[in-house]
Amino acid sequence: MTTSRLASVFWLAFASSALAFAPVSVPSKTLSSTGLGLSPFPSESGKSNNNNNNDQQSDERRLREFVNLEPLDQPDIRRQRLAEDDRVRSQYVSFGDDLWDLRTQMDDLSVQLLNAISEGKDSKEEEAREKLRQVEQKDPELVYMLEISSHEEAKKDGRLIDAQMHYDKAIEARSCLPQFNLEGLWVGKYGSHGDELINVTYVGDTLIATKVTGDKNVPRGEITFQADLHPMRHLEHANKNKHTFKGPFLQPIELTDKAARKWGTRQLPRYMGMGQVAEEGFINHQWMEGQLIIIGEDYFSFAWTPIQQQIFFGRPSPELALKMLRENGVSPLRTAKKWETPPSAEDDMQTQMEFVARCFEVSDEVQEDHLEMAEVGGSDGYGCIFSPEDGDECYFE
Repeated sequence: MTTSRLASVFWLAFASSALAFAPVSVPSKTLSSTGLGLSPFPSESGKSNNNNNNDQQSDERRLREFVNLEPLDQPDIRRQRLAEDDRVRSQYVSFGDDLWDLRTQMDDLSVQLLNAISEGKDSKEEEAREKLRQVEQKDPELVYMLEISSHEEAKKDGRLIDAQMHYDKAIEARSCLPQFNLEGLWVGKYGSHGDELINVTYVGDTLIATKVTGDKNVPRGEITFQADLHPMRHLEHANKNKHTFKGPFLQPIELTDKAARKWGTRQLPRYMGMGQVAEEGFINHQWMEGQLIIIGEDYFSFAWTPIQQQIFFGRPSPELALKMLRENGVSPLRTAKKWETPPSAEDDMQTQMEFVARCFEVSDEVQEDHLEMAEVGGSDGYGCIFSPEDGDECYFE
């Protein structure tokens, strides 16, 4: 069976099963109520009533800090950035059914335009063309592709001012696309290896997923998969391989009505990628074709199509991320640098990343110390918070 045939069979089964989680089996009780992360601490029915009472008292004590807190003043630069983000997003239709309806409208207008051209009706042609132009400007993915193309053409012709203008518009549209907003930590179940953390970064328009916690086959620090999301790459590939693609991208997965209600969208866009596999000990490691499936800004999956393996990823809760880092070691994050004061928004990205990494290390160390003290009866898990005897306020040490 050829790879393309195998992929077709695989995706047909995938769509009809309404996004079955296998082989990523995530117990429903481990999902947080917000659906934004995975909780490592499902309720245990074997706890005693005393422990439950102690937990409740500790939670109530901790919550006291957040009662009647006044909102913090935001810096002007942050308010300006948030206002600019809102302005940009208001120009485009958001990901989901609204976007698919918009593209259906674009198809209808394209038909009207062709009919007007064939009939020689100039007024109808101009009307259809203007309506189509207005609708197209609401599709961030189409705008990104068109502006990138215009940018490269203007740059090639030496029109640098025009090239910069098209580039700025392309970056604005890019910021509204979920496939370009997946930076950070994600957790997925790698079959029998169990849950693993990955870190998503971008090099240009190439998404790179690196293992933060690994396994015997592909260890930590190695790339688990990557996907080139540059719109012109897909367009070039489509022109060269018309039997593989229909249009500039892989056709989205059409969901059943039941699955569409569950995920809030009728379609799932997907992009070509490469996934890494290896034998134990990272022997004979190699790349194979894969597909990145976007479910939104909160979930996505990657499939190694030749071996029909798919892994579903969600955002981990802070507790789960720290737990997995602690169990698998956090030595690669260690840094000798210390800060007297936190870095500001004007500092470079590397400095801010190092500071965040150090925060993870300190949080992990403090949590371990408090848990050890709690085991010997020296303190509870919230020992870093205290309440003065002469007041109701709570403070962090």
